Amino acid sequence: MTELPSKQPAESVSDQTLEFVEDELKLALTFIEISSAAYSLGNLQHGGDARSKAEAMHARAVAQLTDSFAAHQYNHAGVQAMLKEVRSALSSLPSPAHPALWMRRAAS
Repeated sequence: MTELPSKQPAESVSDQTLEFVEDELKLALTFIEISSAAYSLGNLQHGGDARSKAEAMHARAVAQLTDSFAAHQYNHAGVQAMLKEVRSALSSLPSPAHPALWMRRAAS
């Protein structure tokens, strides 16, 4: 007779989720850096693609948090700091609604 796998303690599942969220936020920050560099070089397509990936990772991390954690666990200081950093960095990128701001002006 085979034994059923035991359920993991809730804390280890929360730790795994927290690690996943932190990894997603780190990747989002990496894509934000790529997007910013691409925009500054005038590569709009690459900048927009990297921005979209960063926004998707941010949204996935937030969804994972809200699905998996109680309110007190969601307020983990490290995760909150990373969320704030990602949101701030995303807001500093040029807006897709204002393409004229994406490129540097050419030297006259």
